Parts: sequence; structure tokens; C-alpha cells
Amino acid sequence: MIALDTNVLVRYIMQDDPKQSPKANRLIEALTIDAPSFVALVPVVEIIWVPSSCYQLSRAQLAQAL
Repeated sequence: MIALDTNVLVRYIMQDDPKQSPKANRLIEALTIDAPSFVALVPVVEIIWVPSSCYQLSRAQLAQAL
């Protein structure tokens, strides 16, 4: 089982990097019940903080993205 870090999650949600976003997509979309991953508490908090502070997303936009 692999851990998904903040960078992978933000690239997947924001789709803002032409090189890293497709890699994040492939990684996350390849996950299955037999090959799962997990997200620790710190990346959960950071995927709220990064889009709100770096991308100025509103609460409604954050809720939709999540």
C-alpha cells in the first residue's frame, strides 16, 4: 500500500501542472480495492490549506474539489 502525499493530491485536484498532473491522474486512477493507498492526516489538512492559500479557492470551490 502506498501513501498519497500532498503534492500528488493537489496536482490531481488542481490539474495545474502539465507534467505532474497526468502522473498524479495515472497513479490515483490506478488504485483499486486490491491495490489501495492511504492519506495521512497532514496531507488531508494540506489539501485544504494549499488550494485556499495558493490558489485563493473559496470554501464552496474547495468543497466541490474535494
